[in-house]
Amino acid sequence: MAHSVEGHLKLKIAEYDRLIRTFVYQYDAMRAVHLDLLARCMPRDGGLVLDLGGGTGALAAAVAEKFPAARVQILDTDPAMLAFARERCAAFGDRVEFVEKSFAAPLPACDAVVACIALHHVKDMAAKGRIYRNIFAALRPGGVFANADTVMDSRPHEREHYFAVWRGWMQARGHTEAEARQHHANWAGEDYYPPLSTELRLLAEAGFTEPDCFWRDEHQAVFGGIK
Repeated sequence: MAHSVEGHLKLKIAEYDRLIRTFVYQYDAMRAVHLDLLARCMPRDGGLVLDLGGGTGALAAAVAEKFPAARVQILDTDPAMLAFARERCAAFGDRVEFVEKSFAAPLPACDAVVACIALHHVKDMAAKGRIYRNIFAALRPGGVFANADTVMDSRPHEREHYFAVWRGWMQARGHTEAEARQHHANWAGEDYYPPLSTELRLLAEAGFTEPDCFWRDEHQAVFGGIK
């Protein structure tokens, strides 16, 4: 499940943090939801957070800064992104660990698992179900899984509404409509955005007794479960 962000998004890693906010609807709002959920669920004495597909380390750095006793492990298969994350998170010392590993592999015991616009690269729903089972198995009781990602309706008219909203977001941030449409066409080769109902079903099958959507705005959501 190797993945190159530079190749997929057609950008330089140094530009990622700026450009991702022009590509992804409500990117910063999802970060706030992640941190709020962790504040509710993390043990007072710290604990371990796994960041799946952690990329440039932006989410890991935000977690490490907000929770000074916590440790964060970034899992990513893109060595260039991990190198960038090492620089970004250097100030946190050994509290942030960098692991070049697929998030589809078994995971270590932890207190929380987070992901941000990473798991939509898994197009096979059986494979995604196995990832969710690995996450459930890794979480300690009371631990939270929070996945920030795109969810799409299976009905064509609703899908078109969401894509129109998404194109509008990109246009308001400097992309033309033609560029926005081309981005979506380019990403379709690697990305798949299941309906939220599919995601919640997979989470329930993985063992989460009350899978939930913690936050949603149009086609963007933070969903998961508490063990």
